[in-house]
Amino acid sequence: MSYEVAIEVAGPLAMFARPDTGSAPTSYPAPTFSACVGIFESIARFRSGDAWIVPTKVEICKRRGTPGGLVAYQRYATNYGGPLRKSNQLSKGARMQRFATVLANVCYRIYGECDGKSINGINARHYLRDQFQKHLRLGRCLSTPVLGWKEFPCSYWGPFREEEFEVDVDLNMMIPSMLFRMWSAWRRGKYQPQFQQNVRITNGVLTFAE
Repeated sequence: MSYEVAIEVAGPLAMFARPDTGSAPTSYPAPTFSACVGIFESIARFRSGDAWIVPTKVEICKRRGTPGGLVAYQRYATNYGGPLRKSNQLSKGARMQRFATVLANVCYRIYGECDGKSINGINARHYLRDQFQKHLRLGRCLSTPVLGWKEFPCSYWGPFREEEFEVDVDLNMMIPSMLFRMWSAWRRGKYQPQFQQNVRITNGVLTFAE
């Protein structure tokens, strides 16, 4: 039996950074598998690791009645305080202005399926799905869902708003290489980035194949 969940998320800015774009990163045109995992786990997760949510697909949406087939990008600047600063900036504790190319005015419907195991007769997958749906219905979360970078919190997260948004069926593109996941296992895995080649967005839908 499958235990499926889904959520709609939206916001004015999003950043799903391509690792090959370096210190002035550019976003992928759609959320990565790992970013979707983070959104699901911000709503419901088990510390025990008995069950988890596996993203299966993303629908890229637009407002009803608006033109489709396009991904909106914009320039973004922030004050960076990480290890990529120059040596004199590090010694002084000074920040560095960092530029990026991010997505603008996004809306996604993310689908997933609960996976895991049963412990002492308790179906952890069923319980996780119930917890997720309950939190979504009540507007609760374990942490604020974000669209990639933590400085881009969702302006909306919750059930589908089908009267306002629709899947952008005119959007078709191919991503030559896309980051899939960062760790070798769901729990206590090693850092091991994995990529998928020739990932396609077809009629506004990106399907994840593990």
